Amino acid sequence: MKKTRLKMMALMAVAAIGFAACSGGNQTANNLDSIQPAQEWNGISVCSESDCVEVIGLQDREGEQAVELFRGSYNDALLDSLLAPGQTAFRSAFNVYIARGQADYEDTISHTILFDAGIGPQAGGQLLDRMKAVDITPADIEAVCLTHLHFDHLGWLLDEEGNVSFPNAVVYLSEAEMASGKDNERWQQVLAAYGKRVKTFVDGETICFGMVTPCVVSGHTPGHTLYEVGPCLIVGDLLHAQDLQLEHPDFCARYDANPATAVNVRKNTYQLLRRSGRYLCGAHCYKHFIQF
Repeated sequence: MKKTRLKMMALMAVAAIGFAACSGGNQTANNLDSIQPAQEWNGISVCSESDCVEVIGLQDREGEQAVELFRGSYNDALLDSLLAPGQTAFRSAFNVYIARGQADYEDTISHTILFDAGIGPQAGGQLLDRMKAVDITPADIEAVCLTHLHFDHLGWLLDEEGNVSFPNAVVYLSEAEMASGKDNERWQQVLAAYGKRVKTFVDGETICFGMVTPCVVSGHTPGHTLYEVGPCLIVGDLLHAQDLQLEHPDFCARYDANPATAVNVRKNTYQLLRRSGRYLCGAHCYKHFIQF
């Protein structure tokens, strides 16, 4: 029996506020019911009848999100009622995720894929040391899947001298996000360094040796992308403060380019995760794996 992969599709509305969501069916949810994830330290290993994938969450650096970033986005009175006395920020982080495994048992080689590249060495990131702790070297990384082009997701693509950090990696991002990066100086440096090893995709393509399915959604940025891999949904900046936005998805950080669309994407992604049983893996969540 072949593993049924979650069918993800971006549904874009014609209206100005837009609408984007990933959709999945009961068949996938039922398939996940038979999978027994083993949680160890910061990783989840899942084997189905057709493949085996391990996803590891690594924190590049701790962080926080100021309360003021969320004011004016939804309901300030509610926001104030949720805060502890004197609270000025929400706990946050700068995370990356690494997937290791095969798309199916016919593939005898285990592949290693990095999702986002953290805040980087210039801002105190510790990714390479934390990779070493789980026996992964920069040369092991065969692909880097970017959720979007903000600086805190590009950090380790280049070292402090501007050289390529992952010598064997192909860098993937959506066509829409690539088009939005023409004035992004850091991204232009990455493009120059990686050259032809930068590849784009459109929504729903299967990439990275058949292991990864992207879902392109707007809201946070024009080509912000969620990635389905193994038991996880890598969600990038779907949310910035888990203690606020998991329970109250109508709140937006000021970083969201289109707040109305970002709220719709967030709500519909939460519904998808409830149906599928997959883990939410957020770039700024202090918990690496969140299950609804």
